[in-house]
Amino acid sequence: MTINVNNQEQIVSANSSIESLLEHLCLSKDGIAIAVNNEIITKSKWSQTLIQGQDNITIIQATQGG
Repeated sequence: MTINVNNQEQIVSANSSIESLLEHLCLSKDGIAIAVNNEIITKSKWSQTLIQGQDNITIIQATQGG
């Protein structure tokens, strides 16, 4: 199925969770925040939250600096 991640189309398998999406994208689970359709999903729910076709997912990575 097709989803939108940070304004880029991605193809993922049906019944994918947020956690499996991160693995698919080779992203670390540390220091990031995720919103699905403008709703923040807490890290504790990533493995239980299933992605639906046409979902808009925003992944924000914390950066260090000063």
